[in-house]
Amino acid sequence: MPLLETVIHYSLVLGVVLAIPMVVALGLQVLILGTQSHQTSTRQHVASLTQPDTREHPVYYVGFFHPYANAGGGGERVLWTMVKAIQDKYPFVVCVIYAGDSTSLADLVRGVQTKFGLRINKDTLHVVELTRRLWVEHKYERMTLLLQSVGSVVLAAEALHAFVPDVFVDTVGFAFTYPLVSMLSSRIPVVSYTHYPTISSDMQTLVSSREAGVSNDPVVANSQMLTELKSVYYRGLAMAYAFAGSFASTVMTNSSWTHNHIVKLFGIPRMTRVVYPPCDTQVLAEFPLVERKSIIVSLAQFRPEKNHELQIDAFAKFLEANPEFVMPAGAANVKPADILASRVEPEYPLLVMLGGARNIEDEARAQVLRQKAEALGIGRQVHVIVNAPWSDVQSWLRIGRVGIHTMRDEHFGINIVEMMAAGLLTVAHDSAGPRMDIITPAIRCASDGKDGLPSEADARAYLKSSDSVEFPVGMVATTAAEFAQMIAFGLRVTGPVERALQQAARNVATTKFSEAAFYTAFYSRFDPVIRWLDTQRSDD
Repeated sequence: MPLLETVIHYSLVLGVVLAIPMVVALGLQVLILGTQSHQTSTRQHVASLTQPDTREHPVYYVGFFHPYANAGGGGERVLWTMVKAIQDKYPFVVCVIYAGDSTSLADLVRGVQTKFGLRINKDTLHVVELTRRLWVEHKYERMTLLLQSVGSVVLAAEALHAFVPDVFVDTVGFAFTYPLVSMLSSRIPVVSYTHYPTISSDMQTLVSSREAGVSNDPVVANSQMLTELKSVYYRGLAMAYAFAGSFASTVMTNSSWTHNHIVKLFGIPRMTRVVYPPCDTQVLAEFPLVERKSIIVSLAQFRPEKNHELQIDAFAKFLEANPEFVMPAGAANVKPADILASRVEPEYPLLVMLGGARNIEDEARAQVLRQKAEALGIGRQVHVIVNAPWSDVQSWLRIGRVGIHTMRDEHFGINIVEMMAAGLLTVAHDSAGPRMDIITPAIRCASDGKDGLPSEADARAYLKSSDSVEFPVGMVATTAAEFAQMIAFGLRVTGPVERALQQAARNVATTKFSEAAFYTAFYSRFDPVIRWLDTQRSDD
């Protein structure tokens, strides 16, 4: 009897222990998703505002978790091209955008067309406005990655309370939201498009090597004890990130570099594939390759990791080494609007920095760049242009001669591809996506400080038979001096070498990274999700 009583006792204890998380999970489900009547009313509300084609297929609701949907960066291009792809193939699907922007649907759609040239159908689009975006954009003094990841869960909870979708698509990389979605409903597949891992081995190496950078404060880098503490913190964060990512049903990554990190972290290689971001190459590839002006074009959001300061440093070094290109004190200032309107022809090289600003902090960074250029004495030859409409961006790409991108470990670099397609001689940082996927083969600075330039004979051979001859598609650099050297090459190169570089870059951009290639790759990952939903619905 004592044995039986012991067994019963521990069985009851085990039952209580197992019941507690079940009750907690049920409580969270009711708290976050609301009651069944709340979910029904929110779906009815969205249904009343949208008009999907349900003549041959019942409606599905696909939720896109993208707090900065109204921004103008590469991530937003991926988001809206996905929406366009779904609208083109699945007229019965309503795309619900979880966004933190206080913008009307009409203004949002109009902005997408202005920035990206995409026509979005409002009839199958609905926007859920998130009010707690501050949780993910707040600049915490310490443990930023962890606290922003926790903030993403809070924001996702708000999103799911406002509307429960049939599919949850994360197009930002907030992997910590995946367990929340799976816990609340096992019937909601999680589709992930990861631009950049929240934590990577490269970041851990940066910390352990005590190298200061965007993700490693100099105070930490200069302290052995703080370095060890942060290394432990990063290892723990990496384990939590890997656990969260394993809840994804299918994962798309934007580059080989990101893919390698995500496969190692999430541990689901069969469900992970590289889907290169869509690049607007069709229109850009029609730009003439001739009659280019001495303009260096930069195209990147004004975020700290983009390292715009390096561009100004490189341009200053270029001008210092080539004084004939320095604008004299008596020369008239050139306004960007006059250049685009063809009212003036710039006589001296200009650095035109184009980019989107998500918030006041990004605006402030743009102003700091202007001040830096003035401090270096090159302010009249540097133009920082914030939130330019896509039509103006295209105009700069049409007349520019050199493209520049300086972010270290850029996960991919849509803007690099766009510059290549437009015919710019493009130089990017020799790391990650540009090194592994985009600018390959590339021109590099030789160890003796000279350009490893292709010969004119190689250029003629490529122009004669591009299918059988390999030729560099651009340039890569690391330091300001190397970037300056590549700027000089880009502004001076002429003849067959220039033309071969332009054509080789355009060929890669228009085939490997086109919108058509993105559509094909995206459908190969999304079609199975739709089929799974169909199966679940037929089993009900």
